[in-house]
Amino acid sequence: MKYLLSILVLSIGTFTATSTMADPHHEHGYKHTNQWKNGYNKNHDHRWNNQSQRRWTNGNNWRSGHYFPQQYHSSRYAVNYKSYKHLPKPSRYQQWYRVNGDYVLVNQRDHRIIRVIR
Repeated sequence: MKYLLSILVLSIGTFTATSTMADPHHEHGYKHTNQWKNGYNKNHDHRWNNQSQRRWTNGNNWRSGHYFPQQYHSSRYAVNYKSYKHLPKPSRYQQWYRVNGDYVLVNQRDHRIIRVIR
């Protein structure tokens, strides 16, 4: 009886070991490619996805609450609200920017878009 039980345990152990080796282990369903380079995967970074970059660079769909891209944080795009009659005075820590014909009010502390005037 002991002999039969030990053979049964060994055969089950061998079966599970070979099935584990035959099936490659993919953590979280990701393929073993070069997509995780230095711990960063651009395909899973939803802050700056391709759709958002397209939206920001053509300037057609600025939205309140989105982050204002770093490339527009220069004085080249900054606007003095006094020079434009249709722009309201910004509050403290806010700045107007003109990008592709749109006027964008941005919070200077967290760089989020507050208001857009087309």
